[in-house]
Parts: sequence; structure tokens; C-alpha cells
Amino acid sequence: MKYVKNLNVVILAAGKGKRMMSSTPKVLHNIIDKPMIYYVLKEAGKLNPENIYVITGHGRDILKGYLADNFPDVIPVFQEHQLGTGHAVSLLKEYVNENWESVLVLTGDCPLIKSETLKKLVASRQAGNYAGLLVTALLENPFGYGRIIKNQLGEIIRIVEEADATLKEKLIREINPSVYCFDVRALFDNISSLDSNNYQKEYCLTDIIEKFTYKNLKTSTLMIDDSSEILGINDRIGLSVVEKLMRKRINEKFMSAGVTITDPDSTFIGIDVEIENDAAIEPFSFIWGKTIIRKGCVIGPFAQISDCEIGSGTMINSAVIKNAKIGKNNNIGPYSYIRPGTVTNENVKVGGFCEVKKSIVGRNSKIPHLSYIGDSEIGENVNIGASSVTCNYDGFRKNRTVIGDNVFIGSDTMLVPPVRIGKGAIVAAGSVITEDVPDNAMAVARGKQINMPDGATKYRKKKESLK
Repeated sequence: MKYVKNLNVVILAAGKGKRMMSSTPKVLHNIIDKPMIYYVLKEAGKLNPENIYVITGHGRDILKGYLADNFPDVIPVFQEHQLGTGHAVSLLKEYVNENWESVLVLTGDCPLIKSETLKKLVASRQAGNYAGLLVTALLENPFGYGRIIKNQLGEIIRIVEEADATLKEKLIREINPSVYCFDVRALFDNISSLDSNNYQKEYCLTDIIEKFTYKNLKTSTLMIDDSSEILGINDRIGLSVVEKLMRKRINEKFMSAGVTITDPDSTFIGIDVEIENDAAIEPFSFIWGKTIIRKGCVIGPFAQISDCEIGSGTMINSAVIKNAKIGKNNNIGPYSYIRPGTVTNENVKVGGFCEVKKSIVGRNSKIPHLSYIGDSEIGENVNIGASSVTCNYDGFRKNRTVIGDNVFIGSDTMLVPPVRIGKGAIVAAGSVITEDVPDNAMAVARGKQINMPDGATKYRKKKESLK
């Protein structure tokens, strides 16, 4: 369902971002675990516009690739020469048809903007029949922003950029964050009349407000209370400031919904994460991607989790978990690594310094410490002794190990797949298993122990004689 009929969105993202000192396009620098433009696109998408257009320029191919992989419905428009924001928006003229009514213009480096603000802007423009309506904010330090110039009636008449402002105009605290909504006809009937007679020698979209004023077209402003919404990013310092605000916003959302976050300042949670109430997140935890954490979990400290589902009541301490599904009431860590494709069932323990890769672990099974389990299927009630390894790679292919229910694997065991350990079997410590073990059998695969009388004494004497 369309929030506002015939709305199209334009996101300006062609700039090089020189102050970022990077070969990566500015809008692809991360805020937590997502590029900054991701947040702008997600919020704009909540308005259900007809189309979203992204103006590309510097790093065009990189940005186009990101959009194709993550927002395939977004239409990239290439600005070959960066001649200003007015020129960038003018490139949309060839896409305009009779169905267009409102055009929302945003910048790709303003990731804190909220969809609620955008909805209010678009609806207010339509209700007031404005040619242009723009968001403004009051800043204590307005340096770097365009200033809003108003007449004696308090009506906006033009916008002046920082570089073109007089000393008096620079004292104005009401600023332009470059968030606009235009009537499509008013916009494209006047955009071609913009000129580059300014300090930047660019065709600036801000100048269109003065064009509207000259033609007695209705324009106005929508001032927002929370000025953090419109913070733009120009350098790495600004990037860190905005990331901290984004983390605060996300963490407070979860805490308000019944999640305990012990130290929000040291907790990093991505925008797409879901956490149910009565979960607890301990300090220095990083939770990213499309992760779901169920009720009653305790995550951290020092956990890194991405694109996982964590079952209720599970405890994860100082572990790295990626693209895995963890069952209820598991106990993971410390210093465990759960790799993609792993699925654990209820009441599973993966202890200290263990690695599990692309394996299924049955309920009530334990991999207590110092073991590697790869490409394996482990049944229920299995105990894997310390320092045991499934030797899944033979130099050519990955082979699978299958361990049945109620199996006991002794410490320091090497399982060389493809191999199957039958239900109820016991494998003696220190064994190297290369053949299947039948159900309820005991497997012992060791070389015969030889004790040489007084051998240690003779060995030491030999070494000392060589000094």
C-alpha cells in the first residue's frame, strides 16, 4: 500500500567524499555493520515509493554492485561530471512521467534520518500544496551547513551556502540538511534555470527555493526537534559520531522492549537484529546481520554473532558464531568458533577452544574442550573427549563423519572420514579411527606400547656425551 500516491525518491550519492581519504565511495562506509546508505534506503523504502533512484558518480561500479546485490529494485543514475546537486536531480527528468506527483530528495550520507520524519514531510507538502517543502533544524554550531533565509513574515525566501554567506548570515542557526519534498512539475519546470554563479561553481539544488520565491510558488519549512537525525558525514570523525548515535538508538530500542544491555557503550547491535525480551547482552558483544536471539539468552561478554538464530535460554561466552542455528539451552564457549552451516539441538555444550564447522549436533551432546568437528553429524547424548578431531579434509575433498546416539569418544581421538561410529559405541582415548565402528562396539586403534628398562637414563647420558 502506498503511503503517498505517486511518490518517487532521489538519493544523492555521487560525491567523492575527499575528506574520508578513501577509495571506497563515502556512502559505502559502514555504520555498525551496514553501509551508511543502507539506513537511508531502508527508511525511504518504508514510504513505499513508486521508485527509488540513487545518483552515482565516484566509485560508480562499486556502488552499483552493492545496490544490485542488496536493493535490486533501486535504479542507479550516473552523474558523469559532478556539477552539483541541482545538476544531479535534473538527470531524473528523463524518467518523469504523468504519474509522478511528489519527489523526495535525500542525501546518502545522512543515515540517522527517520521514516516518520520523511512521511510527515511528504504528507505536509501534499496537504499544503507546496511547490517545495524542506526539513530544517536549529544547531548551536551551524558551521558547514546552508542557512535558511526568511522574510519578515517568517517565510523562507532562499538558502545560502556556508561559502557564499555573509558574516551576518553565518550567525543564522536554522540550517538546511538537504532533505526536500517537491511538486514534480514545479521542480522540473525550474531546475533548468539554475546557474553556477556561486563559490563552488556548481548548479546547487538549494537555489531552486529562490526561483520558487521569485515566481510566487508556495514554499515552506518543516523544523525537526531532534537535530541528530540530519547529521551528515564528511570524514572519519563524523562517521564515528554518527555510529555512536546509531548504536544508542538501537540499544535503547531493545532495552525499552525488555532486553538487558549491561553496558550500552560497549555493545554493538546491528539494525536488522531481533532480540526477544528477557535476553541479556553483556559488554563487548557484537551482534550483526539477520540474527535472532530468543528469550532468556545470555550473550557475552566478548561474543561475536552474525546471521544466526540463537534458541531460548542459551549462554554464549566469548565465542564467534557465524551463519549457524543454535538450539535451546546451549552452553557455548569460552573461546569457541561456530562456523557457517552448523546446527545444534537442545542442551548442547561446546566448550573452550572448540571449533565446529558445517555440522549437526544432536540434543544433550557435548564437545567440552580443545576439539575440532567439521562436516559431521553427531547424534544425541554423545560425548567428544578433549583434543579430538574429525580429519575432514584429505587434500582433495571434504569428507563426512557420522556419530550415532550415545557414543563416547575418548580424548585425543582422530576420526578419519568417511567414517561412521555406530550407536552406543566407545572409542578409546588416543585412537586413530579409519574404519566404521559397529553399534555398541569398543574401538581401540593404537600402536603397541613398549617400555624400555632404564631407557630414559641411557638417553640422557647419550645427550650429555654430545655436549
